[in-house]
Amino acid sequence: MKLKRQEMLSCDVLVIGGGGAGLRSAIAARKNNADVLLVSKYRLGRTTNTYISKSVIAASGWGEPDDNKESFIDDTIKGGRFLNEHSKVSVIAHRIGDEIAFLKDCGVHFGMQEGKPHLLKVPGHRYSRHVHGENWTGSDLIAPLIQVVRQKDIRTLDYVFISKLLKSGGRIAGAAGITPDGDFIIIRAKTVILATGGYAQIFLNTNNAYGITGDGLVLAYESGAALKDIEFIQFYPTATGKRGNKLLLYEKLLGQKGVFVRNKDGLDIIRKNGISDPMQINRDQLSRLIMKEIKSDPAGSQRIFLDLRDISEETAKTMTQLIPSAWWKGQKQFEITPTAHFCMGGLVSDQWGETSQKGLFAAGEVSAGAHGSNRLSGNALAEVFSWGSLVGSKAAERAADIVSPPPDMEEIENEIKRLEAMFSIQGMRPKDMIKDVKTLMWYKAGIIREKKELEEALERLREPVPQAAAETPADLIKVLEFRNMRLIAEMVCMAAIQRAESRGSHYRADYREENNLQWLKNILFRKGDAGMEVEIKPVNQ
Repeated sequence: MKLKRQEMLSCDVLVIGGGGAGLRSAIAARKNNADVLLVSKYRLGRTTNTYISKSVIAASGWGEPDDNKESFIDDTIKGGRFLNEHSKVSVIAHRIGDEIAFLKDCGVHFGMQEGKPHLLKVPGHRYSRHVHGENWTGSDLIAPLIQVVRQKDIRTLDYVFISKLLKSGGRIAGAAGITPDGDFIIIRAKTVILATGGYAQIFLNTNNAYGITGDGLVLAYESGAALKDIEFIQFYPTATGKRGNKLLLYEKLLGQKGVFVRNKDGLDIIRKNGISDPMQINRDQLSRLIMKEIKSDPAGSQRIFLDLRDISEETAKTMTQLIPSAWWKGQKQFEITPTAHFCMGGLVSDQWGETSQKGLFAAGEVSAGAHGSNRLSGNALAEVFSWGSLVGSKAAERAADIVSPPPDMEEIENEIKRLEAMFSIQGMRPKDMIKDVKTLMWYKAGIIREKKELEEALERLREPVPQAAAETPADLIKVLEFRNMRLIAEMVCMAAIQRAESRGSHYRADYREENNLQWLKNILFRKGDAGMEVEIKPVNQ
């Protein structure tokens, strides 16, 4: 099958990713007089992690007088178990207050209580410092931002899968991609911002939007940029629905009287493990408790429930958006499972969000360093908006000083040939290939890890890639997603084997202790002349 070639597009700043980080970056770049093109894999804003979030944002200085930027930084670095880049945490702490004011100016309505922002206190943060959208949903944030994008005449392009970053003159010079209809898109740009999110879809259980398949990380890796901290994936402990796709906000629910996490025999598994205050347990600890309980049953029949039988109706009314609607119809217990929620690993970038590839920037979850080995609640959206703003401004500033290099036509022709060579009427269904990777990673490299299983997973991932049946351009996009997921999964396993300790979200059953003498280090991946290169470096404070 042949792809349909379209006329080349041009812009100053190309933003790849239509979620919170992409929207904020595009608005910031446009404010700095750049011609911006915002490209989204699916419908702009909608199929993204910001959209499906609970709209909770951490920021210091709202409530208690002792809550300041320094305490925010300190809490975040302790939560990340000292692998955070201090400079990146500082950017979040110092910019997020202004970003919340910006969101209000955009038309975002935050939850209020007695005329003031309704604040949450969650594990890992010593103060009540979290605001949230009035409806506890990411659409509270996304819808107003999309309106601003339209008002600012920022060009947008939906349903484009970017397959390759283009280079010219020793720098990033644009991107190429395809649509489900078979159009081959070429975009010439002075600077490029990756805002594509993480890679939690490599796991069978995940609440992430279905397009979060590590595309941006692989694009950057193939261009020569470095990745780090890929082994660190945060699993949210309390999710319901098919394959853990719906979160129950335990940070809010477990603090209420009459709420318990029980096994099928009715035992409170938190207190069973010697923890008297459930609000003192963080996400990774609770996820491990639940998985250990599930694995403790040799028959495999153990089930875990969030028990809301004893919560009062008065309390439930204050949390209508957070309690499953079935509660009001008489269902009082809800089966829960941990689910892959957030990826701390990503692209290595500098104090402006620029990677080692000139002209390539990263914003949001695709970038590493802000969260270390574990992210505290509310810090994801704090990073999205503070770094989105900074990166968008800097990318526009850099673009203003650049004469756009001409595209490398040979590189473009080679990309067309590569894509067209993948079309086939024979082979496995891409959907089945993707499920195989997700299942392998969940059972062999998930919440509780050990060397033997990680090595088994790695061996499977290094087997020859089977022929995929790609009869249509939409099939081809699924094949490309599979390849991206498989490559990132290989990195996760490699790094998890190397890191012979437990730290933050990374738990090794065979190395249960944190080892600061040997492992205050980051594991980096680059694509070298001979293939994948691995480097272990002391953490960049």
